[in-house]
Amino acid sequence: MQIQTKFIDRVKLESGYHNFLEEDLILQLIDFFDKEYSKQNSTKNIKDPLDMALNFYKDYNLKYYELLLDALQKKEIIIDDKFEKSYIETETNKALIKLQKNDTDIFILVHEFAHFIDRNSTPKIIPDKFSFLCEVFSFFMEKKLEGWLPEKLNTMIQIRRNSRMYFEAKMMKAIKYELYYEKKYKETGTLDLNELDNDKIKLIMGYDYDLEEGLINYLLRYPLANILSDELISKKEDFTDHEIFKICLNTNLYELLKNTKIDKI
Repeated sequence: MQIQTKFIDRVKLESGYHNFLEEDLILQLIDFFDKEYSKQNSTKNIKDPLDMALNFYKDYNLKYYELLLDALQKKEIIIDDKFEKSYIETETNKALIKLQKNDTDIFILVHEFAHFIDRNSTPKIIPDKFSFLCEVFSFFMEKKLEGWLPEKLNTMIQIRRNSRMYFEAKMMKAIKYELYYEKKYKETGTLDLNELDNDKIKLIMGYDYDLEEGLINYLLRYPLANILSDELISKKEDFTDHEIFKICLNTNLYELLKNTKIDKI
């Protein structure tokens, strides 16, 4: 009963939030990700993912590489299996990274390193006022990594691409359920415990996020970043990393959803 009560309290709070995407676009994203993806086990071929991740950044941008080396030495980037998850400390901009002991680690390192580079760049690659795009650069760097890795690791790449879609499909389900309960609360002014679906609530409540941001805004960042980063990779014209947020802001998401091939994995 406690989780249901806590859920109702969250719905009451978050039903008054403004979502950064219009509802019709959110519904289109829900429909786009309404597919079944099977979770695949990661391979274990890479012996030293940290060395590989650093070499990737060395080839991509020497300044990024030097920044990462310095941060690792100064313990501004800490890699430790004891962490519950990987994240950037907002107060210090330190990166705390938890590895999985499989080939996922190369992507985790490149992803979290990108967050660290973003937060410690002047100016930031993704300005704070566009925080809803905060995952785009990290996804973009993951996909740059895909093009840098040797062809013999294509199976590993496909597993990672499938993993993104698998987890993002779950995220969009959680958003779908959250929207349903928020709408019900706004229409009736109440939520009856007997009307709650426990499986749906467990999915929604399984995410750890900032209550001030709200579940929908938090989860939308990931599928949005996946789609936008694919679009960035497909572009033939040159652009700098500091132009990424401008390109994203000028992208017609309705048209992008119609044309993206990201689900063809």
